Amino acid sequence: MRVKRLRRRATAVVTRDGKVLLVKDRGQDRYSLPGGGIRRSEAVAAAACRELREELGLRAVTVTRSPEYDFEGSFNLHHVCLVEAEGEPRLRQLEVNAFLWWDMLEWVPILPHVRCILQKIGHI
Repeated sequence: MRVKRLRRRATAVVTRDGKVLLVKDRGQDRYSLPGGGIRRSEAVAAAACRELREELGLRAVTVTRSPEYDFEGSFNLHHVCLVEAEGEPRLRQLEVNAFLWWDMLEWVPILPHVRCILQKIGHI
């Protein structure tokens, strides 16, 4: 029996004015939290900062690595960081084709890990 290896992913929970930043990857129909793969010997917090900069042009001001909010999904092991960032998101690469600041009240199509992580944090 082959054991499935989960991809290690730095997942950034960026909040501002009571809203959380969500992104939609190209080809997806649901939103997720920003982030991406962790490179070999890269710290989780550094990966979260790099992904925010590369995907959205945001500069992380404070990053708190929060392993108590980590989540094991079907494909990814989400290593969660709580992030305060400055600047306004801009679409910079082909990977992300949309973003929104979600108030967590209106219905938005999200991937299952988003709800699980935000529930752990106490946002929803």
